[in-house]
Amino acid sequence: MWGERFTNQIDCMNQRRINVFILTVSSLFFCINVNAASFEEYAPKLLHFEGVGYGIHKPIWGDKDFSKSEALTIHRQNYWNRYHGDLFKSQEVAEVFIDHIINAGQGKNNANIKAFEAIIGAEQDGILTVDDVKRANSFYFAEQIVNPYVKYRVLYYKTRSHIGENPGWIIRAKTFMMRNAFGAIALTDVSLPDSIEKRFRHVKL
Repeated sequence: MWGERFTNQIDCMNQRRINVFILTVSSLFFCINVNAASFEEYAPKLLHFEGVGYGIHKPIWGDKDFSKSEALTIHRQNYWNRYHGDLFKSQEVAEVFIDHIINAGQGKNNANIKAFEAIIGAEQDGILTVDDVKRANSFYFAEQIVNPYVKYRVLYYKTRSHIGENPGWIIRAKTFMMRNAFGAIALTDVSLPDSIEKRFRHVKL
């Protein structure tokens, strides 16, 4: 009888240890996910921006009608995953950057990537690396990156020859603008690295 009772106690202790382990792992998994950007969270916004066709340019991806699922797979694999979207801690930072690459491409000589690197103070080689993402993650406030990149996007779009036909480009960029502790911020109050300011000094906001 005593032996059976002892065995039952050991089984209960082992079960408690298992339960604690599962709870710990689950909590860790949850913490990792709540502190990481998510393509699933961005996808509805992307589909709203792109509208009919889901933002798939047929000359690049093939002359066919793509389903929503196919389009999202293309966006995830070729943009979100390629630019380490899941590694960003801030959903806002991941979105403002990757959305611009989806909408405008990398730019001549990877200018749109270099602008992001300049804003976060990384080497401007036009290749977004995991180290670049880690540097972006080190910023305490997401708006320190997001708002300057929104301003860059607006300035960039204003230099495009077809901007008159596509006013939605600027509207799209401005939707990512973040408020700070003092409220809304005007683009004119947002600072950019000197190299970017000089590049667009002829452009009026």
